[in-house]
Amino acid sequence: MDPSNSTNQFERLAACLAGSPAQGRDGELEVILEKLGYLPLSGTTPSELRNRVALLQAAARFSDVFQLVSSDAPGVAFFGAEISAAGLDPAFQHQARSSASGAGLSLRQAFESCIGEGVEYLSQFETGQDRLHRGPIEDGLIAFDPASRTVLSEIMRPSACSDVDWIDATQLSSGRPVRFPADLCLRRTPERSGLTPPFSLSSGCAAGASFEAAALHGMLELVERDAASLWWRGGMRGRHVALEGPAMAAAAAFVAQARRGVATKRTWLLDITTDLDVPCIVAMSCRADGRGFACGLAARLAVENAVRSALMEMSQMELAYDVVEQKRREGGDAALNEYDRRHIARSTLIDAAKCELLHPVAPGRLAGEACPDTPARQLDALIGRLSARGVETFAVDLTRSGFGIPVVRIAAPALQMEPSEIVTARLSAARSRTGGGDLYTGGISLL
Repeated sequence: MDPSNSTNQFERLAACLAGSPAQGRDGELEVILEKLGYLPLSGTTPSELRNRVALLQAAARFSDVFQLVSSDAPGVAFFGAEISAAGLDPAFQHQARSSASGAGLSLRQAFESCIGEGVEYLSQFETGQDRLHRGPIEDGLIAFDPASRTVLSEIMRPSACSDVDWIDATQLSSGRPVRFPADLCLRRTPERSGLTPPFSLSSGCAAGASFEAAALHGMLELVERDAASLWWRGGMRGRHVALEGPAMAAAAAFVAQARRGVATKRTWLLDITTDLDVPCIVAMSCRADGRGFACGLAARLAVENAVRSALMEMSQMELAYDVVEQKRREGGDAALNEYDRRHIARSTLIDAAKCELLHPVAPGRLAGEACPDTPARQLDALIGRLSARGVETFAVDLTRSGFGIPVVRIAAPALQMEPSEIVTARLSAARSRTGGGDLYTGGISLL
């Protein structure tokens, strides 16, 4: 399947899947839908069908969608996409094209991951749908709990304006409506921005089949980034992932399917779960000489799910290294961007055999914790767990009518973002206990 020839093909695929009478039957389209796992429709609920049609329609609005192959993980399917905000609003004509990617053990998983990431990114751009309220920074911060207020005050201190725009949000533990700083949720034109976010706006923003699924994904990403920062920058050493239980069995099965006998890399796991008690796993790989270090991180409510997701993220970083090297061969160093150079530094300067931070210091938890069975129940459980530990979470609904795919921005100011210019109390305390992660990494960026 090669969808990169024409984005109009995705419009036809969407119409075919939706069963448009005008479309009729098209054998070629049905073959593609079968490869994506979208046909036959038996067992597909109406909401699942609507979501899949919406994803195909969204893909039609991207500049390009294409498949990729990894030399290190030939058993993993990869999709990439080029996306531009200029097509949504001429005001963002200045915005450079961006990219999205997705991976999975099936074409459907990889496609949905890639298109979902693209929709998530495009949904962050400010539109006329966003209800904004102009108001003083000091007045707005009063609505937040002390831990959140402390971090938000630090973030907003550099603002040259006393008044900024606020966007409607919800404090998830109480359901209470609040207003969150718009510049920390939306991608805006320079003339409308009141401050520059000290972290990536993609962190904590997620698309999903429902509001609850998107919110859960975004919240788990914030937990993951917090754990990653306490480990990588805070110097908090990780633990073994126990051989007992389903987690290591899931890891072995994934690696066998992904590698398909390719032995260019060595793979291992690290448990970096924090005091939040939400399982967080790092999956890592390197060549036999210790170079080519790649990693993936994931937080989930069950360890085995975190293991699978972390391994999938690791495989994407391995592929990213291949893409960077191809860019370098074709265009030289001048063709590389900031992220490409970070990849090169990470893969060439870190010796995984000698970097103690990459290896465990103690036994970890046993895998197989009980996990609620629906995104809504998982979200409720996670909200309660974080709130009980003094971490309040806030949700901003960024769902755009043009896509019809739920997108939610989750904020948890008390958690440490990674990467971020702001150092929270959590990271500061970790550094005080350990001396910091730079002792091991030399300050090389994790992401």
